[in-house]
Amino acid sequence: MSDTDLDIKQLRAFISVATEQSFTGAAKALNCTQGTISSRIRALENQLGVRLFDRARFNIRMTPAGSDLFGAQALLERHDQLFGHAHSKNVSGTVSMGIAEGFGSPLLTRLLRRIRHNYTALSITVSCGMSWNLRRMVDEGSLDLALVALIDEVPGATTLSRPRLQWVGSSDFEFDGSSPLPIASYAEECPFRNSIIAELEEAGVTFNEILRGVSEQVIVSAVRAGWALTVMPENLVPGDLKVFVRPSLLPSLGRARVQLLETPGPESEGVRVIAREIANAYRGR
Repeated sequence: MSDTDLDIKQLRAFISVATEQSFTGAAKALNCTQGTISSRIRALENQLGVRLFDRARFNIRMTPAGSDLFGAQALLERHDQLFGHAHSKNVSGTVSMGIAEGFGSPLLTRLLRRIRHNYTALSITVSCGMSWNLRRMVDEGSLDLALVALIDEVPGATTLSRPRLQWVGSSDFEFDGSSPLPIASYAEECPFRNSIIAELEEAGVTFNEILRGVSEQVIVSAVRAGWALTVMPENLVPGDLKVFVRPSLLPSLGRARVQLLETPGPESEGVRVIAREIANAYRGR
């Protein structure tokens, strides 16, 4: 390989570290060891003669040279598209997948358009629902794949990101702590709800669960009306809603895990390529 040719694996490692802001997260996303990621980044830096990241124990930032190279993400995406398109025509079979509520129609539209265009011999069925229900369906074998947002790490799942959980409300929502905090949450089996309740009780915040629903649309409608606060992963907050950060009144929350679940057992070629497409669609590729 010429010194002027970039190695795709090294470039993919760089883009993944830049996106995840973590060597560990990049290793999980690419299903390899952290040492492999570090070696690829080091080799890429040596080839280019620049540092791509400023490394601190809990903070990884791109250097100016790294920010310039991040523009190569489009090149990597085009590489994947060309490779996938050349290979996809031979993939056939049936794949059932689930997409959790909250990921939005743009992701699903982008994903289904790519599947329809690239995998003409695949038969796809889609289920939309709450994350914990989709996890159960994967465990039962009624779904091959599911994109979900949960609190705990599911054994065998691929973690795509770790977004912070945020308190979310309308721009005109007011809360000064003088009365119980109105919250809108999901059904009792929702892990987000259980985490929220535990954090509020530990912080000694009185609250009133004025809405308990099973539909993202119903909860968001109540929040948009200024009726209550809810909790969402930071990357799924609608643009017309506001993140509330008030340490003296609202307890800080942990992180969600956006995960790609697969039914245990032998993986078909169809499941493998659709899993890759789901991950790419989530990351905006």
